[in-house]
Amino acid sequence: MNLPEFTTPELVGIPIKQVSTFYSVAAQYNGRKLLCHVVNGHPATLCVIDLETNEIIFQTSLIGAESAWRLILHQDKVFIAGTGDSGQPGHLFAYSLADGKFEEFGPVCSGEKFLWSMATDGDRYIYIGTWPNGKIVQFDTATGIFTDFGTIVPGQNYLRSLTYLNGYLYAGVGPVGSLVRINPETFRTEGRLEAEHLEEPVKEILATDSLPFCYELGASHPYVLAYFDSPNKDLLAFNTETGSWEHLGSGYRGNMIQSDSGDLFYTTKNGLFRFNSSEGKPVSITPKIASTLRGGGVIGGVLHSVFMNGSLFRLDLEDLSSEITKSSAEGASTQVQTIFRGPDDKLYFSAYPGGTGAVYDPETGSLTRFPLEQAEGMGSLGADIYLGIYPHARLFKIDTTRPIDTERHPKLIWQINSKQDRPFVLTSGDGLLFVGTIPDYGVLGGGICVYDPKTESGQTYAPIIPNHSITSLLYKDGYLYGGTSIYGGLGIEPEAEHAVMFKWNVKTRELEEVFLPLKQAEKAPMISGLCEVNGLIYGNFNGYIFAYDPVSRRTIKYRNLYPEVNSFGRWRPSFNFLGNDGLIYSSVGAKVTAIDPETLNYKFIAGSDLFALGKNNEIYYVRGWQLLKTMPIYEDSPEVQVEG
Repeated sequence: MNLPEFTTPELVGIPIKQVSTFYSVAAQYNGRKLLCHVVNGHPATLCVIDLETNEIIFQTSLIGAESAWRLILHQDKVFIAGTGDSGQPGHLFAYSLADGKFEEFGPVCSGEKFLWSMATDGDRYIYIGTWPNGKIVQFDTATGIFTDFGTIVPGQNYLRSLTYLNGYLYAGVGPVGSLVRINPETFRTEGRLEAEHLEEPVKEILATDSLPFCYELGASHPYVLAYFDSPNKDLLAFNTETGSWEHLGSGYRGNMIQSDSGDLFYTTKNGLFRFNSSEGKPVSITPKIASTLRGGGVIGGVLHSVFMNGSLFRLDLEDLSSEITKSSAEGASTQVQTIFRGPDDKLYFSAYPGGTGAVYDPETGSLTRFPLEQAEGMGSLGADIYLGIYPHARLFKIDTTRPIDTERHPKLIWQINSKQDRPFVLTSGDGLLFVGTIPDYGVLGGGICVYDPKTESGQTYAPIIPNHSITSLLYKDGYLYGGTSIYGGLGIEPEAEHAVMFKWNVKTRELEEVFLPLKQAEKAPMISGLCEVNGLIYGNFNGYIFAYDPVSRRTIKYRNLYPEVNSFGRWRPSFNFLGNDGLIYSSVGAKVTAIDPETLNYKFIAGSDLFALGKNNEIYYVRGWQLLKTMPIYEDSPEVQVEG
């Protein structure tokens, strides 16, 4: 078969633009009430809003940053910790409430992309918690100098939460939970860092052998409040004077907002609470709020915050009257996380960070956006699209026979359990939906989840193969053929040497065979892209494509298309789709490629690890936040049949 040429790529558009924000700071200065928050995007945008008029009074791009997980008020400035954009390290910025001046301080620390947390001593220093090396970096506001304190807990790469109280830093380190207390003055004067671990009593209170990830910390003298990402979402208080811990409640939803009095406000599934530091007890304010507040502040007895979609929230703490105002911020271009061609031939998209999805109709060119959390993978069964949602491995559904709901999230139909977190691969067969998962933070061993839409119930089988995640599934003749990744959740190193393929009996729900398709796969961290063509199972690892015969149980042909790709894959799989022109279209090695399944001759099309194949073999592929399109140009040939 002759391989076609392809048209010059054209920009289709930007599927997802959204107002998505992780945190905010509200404060009053010189009689003016202001709220600062960051719209995530490429680049991220700082917005300063006048709370009296809801108008944006200052806006600027945060060059070098794609988002901001934390902002903090230090004296008369709001400091912004920006996650590094496009492979850059995290950057630090500041906005002055006094004169509206904006400052850029540049990269915080080489190699540290995520700036998860910040704390201030209120006087001179700001402390920043990082990933991927779990560091604390000190910023001297007097000199503008960054000082790297180094990795706080060896082997732990998340410095996820941070607060400061009475001369000490308290740090939540993960993903295998650690909670430590540090005296930063010791590092400044003696050049050494000592981390005092505080987690043992917490393990006893939560009745667990290992501490859950400490996601958030807040200080309210003499207490430090700590939220642990346990199954019950527990919030605890540590009395720094007595050294005792107390369980405050479950169902925490964050974020802690500090008032001028030192009290902390936070939300749970039961509403809004105030932690009264003088009594060391939480007090219920109102049960009406059960959504996550993204930071904010208390000004003149009124709590101001934002939701993740940027909407402004206002609550009078005396009469409990509240108001939600749609954000006046402009949506920013957002990175595409998943692209999928649905059974209706429309293209569906999810975003990172989540908040908005999109559906594009190639026939009309129309693009519709709708609320959607971060979908790692999508699949279909009949007319329905199923979406695997991170975090906590949930399954959503879209009925493509109905107009998309632009106001509400798709329907949540199942909560996947067994310590699974990221559903990256979904396929179907024999009336069932099959989901392959990556496990939770600090865990090895992904699973297969079987969901029956008739009974609206499912079961999770994990781990399928110890120390392996599931990165490809193909249903054939009562069996699931799968490919794995050696990587588990973030924060834990692989223990397996290489990925494998497997055969799993759907009827008995038992693993029947584990094997390597080729000896060359002994160097592969991931095997994925399983696709059936004429009875053979085609798949990918590194730069290879191979054809496995399930009858003779051997690989009958293979080719290393891209020898320079020699250690490809972690979670996101490659994909192989059979076009109606008889060619395989693949994202092997993050390179969109047309392949003749008979000869394995191939043609490189574009560099991308996210693409979908249109009904007439149009190739839609993603670069960051952009959707591009190219089409095959066929020679006149009776062999080629396309729809339309």
